[in-house]
Amino acid sequence: MDIQEKIENLVRDKRTQIPTLPVVVNNILQVAGDESTSAKDLADIIIRDQAIANKTLKLANSSYYGFSSKVDSIPRAIAVIGFNEVIGLTIGMSVFSAFNQKASNNTLDMRSLWIHAIGCGTAAKEISKRTGSNVTEQIFLAGLLHDMGKVILSVYFPEEYKTVLEEVKQSQTPLFRKEKEMLGLDHALLSGFLMERWNFPDSLLLPTRFHHSSTACPLEYQRDAMIIEVADCLCQRAEIGNSGNPVIVNVGNTVKELKITHSTIETLVKELKKQLSEIEAFFEVIT
Repeated sequence: MDIQEKIENLVRDKRTQIPTLPVVVNNILQVAGDESTSAKDLADIIIRDQAIANKTLKLANSSYYGFSSKVDSIPRAIAVIGFNEVIGLTIGMSVFSAFNQKASNNTLDMRSLWIHAIGCGTAAKEISKRTGSNVTEQIFLAGLLHDMGKVILSVYFPEEYKTVLEEVKQSQTPLFRKEKEMLGLDHALLSGFLMERWNFPDSLLLPTRFHHSSTACPLEYQRDAMIIEVADCLCQRAEIGNSGNPVIVNVGNTVKELKITHSTIETLVKELKKQLSEIEAFFEVIT
């Protein structure tokens, strides 16, 4: 069995040790898909999970949101953070927790990787606003979870992935290309496999799966894939965390497709740099 087959089997075989997500995540995904759901319905679900409820309150009171007075209830936290954002954040926190205990090796700096991921979600929301797209919990969450495949490779295939990372540094090749060359698949595809196993909706799965090949994404979700692709690049330029990729990929064609000006790109990079402390505060809350 070659390495590609081993990796695919690990994620797709239900009998393997890939973590499952708590029941609350399935409930929240149902809430996200029901247009009649109210903030009270969401609050009732979150309150039943003490860990998620506590982190939601901590996040609402963190510098990331900068609210001036104390937030002391879940309904108020939802009002401060936003209904859609809370849905995305609770899912993101659960995913992080699922792997946090296992991510103990030094293949990748997990703190830096997750700070990069939070930055990517933040940048994706800003790009959405500036390009007239609907800003939803999906675009932030797709940015937050876009590199999950790297976590799988780092945790379950540390020696093989360490070799890939070393080759990337020596050759100055974009990481996703070196992954395909040496492992037969890249972290974006692997992230898609993981979301598939967890029954995530296509609105999350497909932009994540195609964030390094956005033009190949099905048309309904192609714009979101393009936004994640550009957001990923902006975080590298702004030096928000470290994704393990030493090369900034050229996304000029995608930027043109999204009709983003050069000045807007430069502004977004500067804003991301200024937000680093808030992004780090966000990380401290969800871990």
